[in-house]
Amino acid sequence: MLNRFITFCFLVFVAGASLLSALEVKDNSSLINFNEKDGVWGLRYIQDGSMKSLFEDRDDRTSYMTLVLDNRSYRLQKNSFFNQHVEEYPGLVVAHWSNKILHVTQSVKTDHDIRGFRVTVTVRNLSRNYISVGLKNLIDSHNNDNGPDFTIPGNVPVNSERRWTASDVPLSWSTYPGEAAQVSFTPLGDRKPDTLIFANWKRLNDSDWDFNYREGRDFSLMPYSINDSAAAVYYNPVSLPPGTEETVQFAITAGSPVFEGNGGSSTAVASELVLPEEMEETPEGRQIILNYALKYDLDLIDKMCSEIDSLLLTDDPVYNSQTEYFEEELEKLKQKLSHYENLQ
Repeated sequence: MLNRFITFCFLVFVAGASLLSALEVKDNSSLINFNEKDGVWGLRYIQDGSMKSLFEDRDDRTSYMTLVLDNRSYRLQKNSFFNQHVEEYPGLVVAHWSNKILHVTQSVKTDHDIRGFRVTVTVRNLSRNYISVGLKNLIDSHNNDNGPDFTIPGNVPVNSERRWTASDVPLSWSTYPGEAAQVSFTPLGDRKPDTLIFANWKRLNDSDWDFNYREGRDFSLMPYSINDSAAAVYYNPVSLPPGTEETVQFAITAGSPVFEGNGGSSTAVASELVLPEEMEETPEGRQIILNYALKYDLDLIDKMCSEIDSLLLTDDPVYNSQTEYFEEELEKLKQKLSHYENLQ
């Protein structure tokens, strides 16, 4: 009896710990879930009268982002390589991963105008050396037993392994309408994906970066994974000078993409990720915005002071790129000063 009681208490403790590790932001139409233990997202939105997962919902861990740093791959999740913390605001969750080399921020914001979520990922080089950074976003989508799994602009169906690179990458893509949620992916901002691959989930999951692509192969990997499709969106590694950052943006929507691309110009609005506008109309909302912005800038000032102190204590030369970085950041802070004074 005692052993059974101890086992029961242990299970309750584990269950409680797992619940505490999940952060949720929801309203009547959407839900953002961030599993702090595994560092993965769950996104749900109202479609056909019910709240549906925009990822394969049997296990949220099957959709995740991988960072490639100097040719080594790291999943963005809690591990010994990263320090992780999360911030929560109405309609917005911001996750941070950081160490002495870089700081990664992933923001997910509900946007009812597009019936989905805007996602912004920023990687900042905190080191004094150039680093190479790339991103791979693996999205485990719902499978469609009654038709193709994906469509690209022009309602072109895709029901087998395909790959696009460079300028051939579609302006958007969607899962095919079926019993499960239809999900669409639209790149936003200046940085567009360099490669898009539709393939079997396990094959994509087992490859860090290089993928053994074979056009026309179906979405099964016998005997491990049957009719199990996924999409991998790649942003090729770029060289980041000290103190600089790289940002990618995209929308995950329920139903149609943000725009239907046919080779013409985009009509999508790629705005900077900010807190919900309605918050600006109240003193409490203005205070939240002020605190959030001040915290970011104060952390930046502390980091800049530490970098300057390090430069003064060494005989190493100061390069033009480092000087320009300090001047640019100082000018940005000066411009923000009047904004803070107005909010106060």
